[in-house]
Amino acid sequence: MKILPNEKLTLLTELSKSKAIEILNLSIRPKQNFGFGNGKTEEGKKFEGRIFGDSFNISRIINYRNSFLPEISGKINEKINGTEIEIELKPISIVKGFMILWLGGVSLAFIATLVGAIIGEGPIYVCIFPLFMFLAGFGMLKFGFSTESEKSKKDLIEILQARIKK
Repeated sequence: MKILPNEKLTLLTELSKSKAIEILNLSIRPKQNFGFGNGKTEEGKKFEGRIFGDSFNISRIINYRNSFLPEISGKINEKINGTEIEIELKPISIVKGFMILWLGGVSLAFIATLVGAIIGEGPIYVCIFPLFMFLAGFGMLKFGFSTESEKSKKDLIEILQARIKK
């Protein structure tokens, strides 16, 4: 079971590689650093980030705060009957680092309280608190990432007139 979410998938479109890059470029604005509350979208721009050659690194523009918004990296490849776009959706690095520390810390606390209860140093019910903290952090990560991931995939599929490769 994966603790940290990460999705890889391939989109197929009948557009040429150059047309797919052009359409994607029209849907991306430059990254806004520390733009608190700056989720205003320019006309037709659903993503922010950059394209470099046939690769891109983007995230969806939102007008609310969600630390679990996926970072989308992709590569556009020309195929015989269209274009293949390989994408990977993952949490941003700072969120990954924080969640590793959080989940690791509460896991250690759970183990310590469980061992303490087993050897008679404390009551067993004390284990519930770190277990709850682990489940809450894990749930926030999974739910926050998966809802934003689905929206990002839907927008990319719509923009690129694509379908998911099975």
